[in-house]
Amino acid sequence: MKSRKLRGSSTAGRGSGKRSRSGAGLRGGRGRAGGGKRGQQKFASIKFYIKETKTKKKMPLNLSYLQSHLDKLKEAGIIEEKEGKLVVDLSKSGVYTKVCGKFKGQGPKLSVHGKVSERAKESILQNGGEVSE
Repeated sequence: MKSRKLRGSSTAGRGSGKRSRSGAGLRGGRGRAGGGKRGQQKFASIKFYIKETKTKKKMPLNLSYLQSHLDKLKEAGIIEEKEGKLVVDLSKSGVYTKVCGKFKGQGPKLSVHGKVSERAKESILQNGGEVSE
């Protein structure tokens, strides 16, 4: 039943006395309310505040992005120029974990060291580049 039709009714279509409630009481208070004096002590525990991330965030480097932001990536030290080829070493970059995507049109000659998707590998090799995983 549409909630619009139930405006003004005391039970909002939920039978007797089981009206849907809104506000902070429904979710146990606002913010850090209800940290507890008895039993749980969830806010007193340091575990509540610290969230450990065990896995490294996977960040792909898209070839079309690389193509359009070459200067920016050179300045950041992610791309180096050696013997007329652009070298991308993902182990040294520290940010990116994989190369993916494809070039828009004719791309630069790339030499990639690290994980590469099948589509990216195909695109790199077509442009005269090389891939070593």
